[in-house]
Amino acid sequence: MKKVLWVSRHEMTAAQKADLDRVMGGAELVPMRETVRDIAVLRPLLAGVDAVAAVLPPELLAELLSIADGKPVLRAVSGRDPTGRILTLQDGRREPEFAFIHVCWEQVLRIEICTRRL
Repeated sequence: MKKVLWVSRHEMTAAQKADLDRVMGGAELVPMRETVRDIAVLRPLLAGVDAVAAVLPPELLAELLSIADGKPVLRAVSGRDPTGRILTLQDGRREPEFAFIHVCWEQVLRIEICTRRL
């Protein structure tokens, strides 16, 4: 069984966990539920795990990849299925409701971000 650092404010869904077990050959989660603003807070946690599954903005995910020391960095891929219901928003607008579903895990191999402030 592999230890996987789960970086998210949310609980992993049953579908995500079952698929992570498949990918990792069994996974024990080590949760990190606080909001991550500085990737350095994860460094001490990386020593005790075999992989990292994270919900982070792209720039933090890129930093995580740089300190992961070759350990797999994973992210969940989700799809959207229409529920058939219509939601009424606070401002009165109406829109279709969608359910987010787990599609798969993917391993992040490289991230390159080039930006310019406007």
